[in-house]
Amino acid sequence: MNEIINVQNLNKKFGSLEVLKDINFTVHEGEVLGIIGPSGSGKSTLLRCICQLEKVTNGSISICGTPMVTDGIYADKKTLHSIGMNVGLVFQNFNLFPHLSVLQNITEAQRLVLKKSKEESEACAMDLLAKMELETKAFAYPCELSGGQQQRVSIARALALKPQVLFFDEPTSALDPELTGEILAVIRDLAKEKMTMVVVTHEMSFARDTSDHIIFMDGGLIVEQGNPQDVINNPKTERMKTFLKRFNQ
Repeated sequence: MNEIINVQNLNKKFGSLEVLKDINFTVHEGEVLGIIGPSGSGKSTLLRCICQLEKVTNGSISICGTPMVTDGIYADKKTLHSIGMNVGLVFQNFNLFPHLSVLQNITEAQRLVLKKSKEESEACAMDLLAKMELETKAFAYPCELSGGQQQRVSIARALALKPQVLFFDEPTSALDPELTGEILAVIRDLAKEKMTMVVVTHEMSFARDTSDHIIFMDGGLIVEQGNPQDVINNPKTERMKTFLKRFNQ
């Protein structure tokens, strides 16, 4: 399988605060990496570094075989832009444009970034809305949708740009428990289609059952990683055991 993400010796500081410490992992084509851990452990910062929303302090990242940053030195702007086109990010708070319809939210980036025609971009958007069971909401505005529907639109928007890897930053944390299931079902379906994904989540059973590999972070470190069944059902470190206790009560 092709290597999609390679992270080596990654470090990130905000001033004197070290939030990522010597992070190492790889993700191959078609795999799902689950990232779990307490709030403040560095999970979201890690995603933001890979998606070029934060600059790393040191270390190396390659996406689809192309070096993005090597020993803390970034590639040129053209290369970074090309790498960015291979990456999609779904935020926890949807980040839809409130003044645009659902259809416009999905077509805008296609037309501006991929230079697709109006007809092409709308056809792609409607296909994705059908996949998300939202084709009847094409001309609605975000304020008219439930949180779960808004998150499905944001997933469709990310998929419309045909990324090689899709990142989810706690995609259900802003949702009521009743709406969480519909988003997890969408991600499960994408996993069945062998979409390469990295999912930061607090849903332990979902992480265990859907991920091919799992990472447990705490204090900016990877404390445990490996097969999801082993890591969650048979944790080796006391920190992991303590973290899981609150989910098993």
